[in-house]
Amino acid sequence: MMKHFNQFEVNVNEMTATAGPGVGGSVLMLELYKHNLFFPAGHCKGVCIGGYLLQGGYGWNGRKLGIACESVIGIDLVTADGEYVHASESENADLFWAARGAGGGFFGVVVRFHLKLYPLPKYRAIIAHQFYMKHLEDVYSWAYEVGPSIPKAVEFQMLMSNKMAGIFGPGIEAAAPIFADTRDEFEEAMAFMKNSPIKSKALIATPAIDPGIDALYKLVMSHYPENHHYGVDNMWTHAPLDDLMPYIKEIARTLPPAPSHMLWLNWHPGQIQSDMAYSNEDNIYIALYTIWKNAADTSKYGDWAASMMHKMNHMSTGIQLADEGLHKRTAPFLSDANLKKIQQIRADRDPKGLFHEWHSRPEIK
Repeated sequence: MMKHFNQFEVNVNEMTATAGPGVGGSVLMLELYKHNLFFPAGHCKGVCIGGYLLQGGYGWNGRKLGIACESVIGIDLVTADGEYVHASESENADLFWAARGAGGGFFGVVVRFHLKLYPLPKYRAIIAHQFYMKHLEDVYSWAYEVGPSIPKAVEFQMLMSNKMAGIFGPGIEAAAPIFADTRDEFEEAMAFMKNSPIKSKALIATPAIDPGIDALYKLVMSHYPENHHYGVDNMWTHAPLDDLMPYIKEIARTLPPAPSHMLWLNWHPGQIQSDMAYSNEDNIYIALYTIWKNAADTSKYGDWAASMMHKMNHMSTGIQLADEGLHKRTAPFLSDANLKKIQQIRADRDPKGLFHEWHSRPEIK
């Protein structure tokens, strides 16, 4: 089992690391902090880097450092014909290109990642504002308007649920994790939350605090409990807010019990810097998570996320593979050109179809 490939090594001087696919992103991050180093690892404890990096990787400080797979500088893998090879920009470049973005449709067994590391940002904090659901229009209007101007050092996101912070009633939690390298960058990153025109409507408005990376992981995991059933789906969009708002209100009205929630991420990407399979982003990311404890409730909650996303499909520019529901709803997750290219590489590298493709995929045009 790949969970046993959980060894890693950090080269502090070279600012690189090697890690097996079974290494938890949080485990790696906690070790890197000890050396004043950083990697855009995923937000959830328990998420290992194998699937995370293959599908792209939306992690801490990802708006500034880029999607995590852009920081993969090499992979060691076993191919469909049983050969153990290294892949990078200069060696088995076709496999290297395909691995970064193919997700579960990759046609090889990755046993080691070679990673580029970064200096640990000097200024780190999180600011959070919590709003009751009666302020929904104000909150999403503000988020939509301010989204394009939010500095890259901020990973602004909002979480709508029926129990804010696990204790309050239905509402929206707006959170701004900040990873800044300089004091000026830090001040600029905090400004949009400090000066928010709707801050006075918040039930709670925290100052900028640095709880530490371990506490941040614990905060995130309060929304993703273990030993539960999950139904998820997502979309990228740049649709006008007037078009999105009726569906946001319907999501609020029909949202299953907590910890089920809707995640809104202001991404507003720059141009993807690397030539790789990963190729689908947009201004706003919306993900729905239905989470329930008892298996008997699957018929009640299991299809909610996919059915809501189906209603919103006309505003979607595709999905990302981290929170996909391809077994329920087909949606594009790569550009047409990149999907065509990856299938050509697949035909060459795995002609007998040893590896499964994705649950479903759009037809190649």
